[in-house]
Amino acid sequence: MHRCPGTLGGLGKGRFMDQQGGSKPSFNVASVALASKFLLIGGILLLVDTFLPWQSVCASYLTTKICFNVKATSGNGGIFGVLMLILLLVLLVSEVVQLANMQVSMPIAPSKASAYLGFAVVVTGVLKFLLSAFNYGAWGAWVGLVLLIVIGYGSFLRFQEPEAPAASAGGGASPAPPAPPAPPIS
Repeated sequence: MHRCPGTLGGLGKGRFMDQQGGSKPSFNVASVALASKFLLIGGILLLVDTFLPWQSVCASYLTTKICFNVKATSGNGGIFGVLMLILLLVLLVSEVVQLANMQVSMPIAPSKASAYLGFAVVVTGVLKFLLSAFNYGAWGAWVGLVLLIVIGYGSFLRFQEPEAPAASAGGGASPAPPAPPAPPIS
């Protein structure tokens, strides 16, 4: 076999890729559902916002000013911030699993599970917002409210999607058995 310089073992690029089973796997952002885009982008930004100041208390004496900032997981309604964070992490994992086309056995459709998780994040987040924003609220709480609206809209879109057929426990898609024949009418 004659080897050409600059090629893999004398094989052209096209022949080498054909022998390897095709081209590299790629990810097309345009193929991602709009609901997933809202949930993932809003969720990642809310995750970052969770660690920004949601409440701020400042005291000054003469020329000295001291401020204490509190993030979403502490302060007034901190339990709702913790619940929001836990639900948000589960929502993000659920969305990544769906994007990766992993088969997970669930009693409900994965799109509905993401929608319900998103709604739960919004409810706990709004409760945290109400308890913190009007009691020494800081700018992070208001950014969080906007991101909660984004997640709520993504959840609404996800809830409107048609249900995909549930995955079978065996891992393969098999047709349903035929229905039994109707009893004779006498």
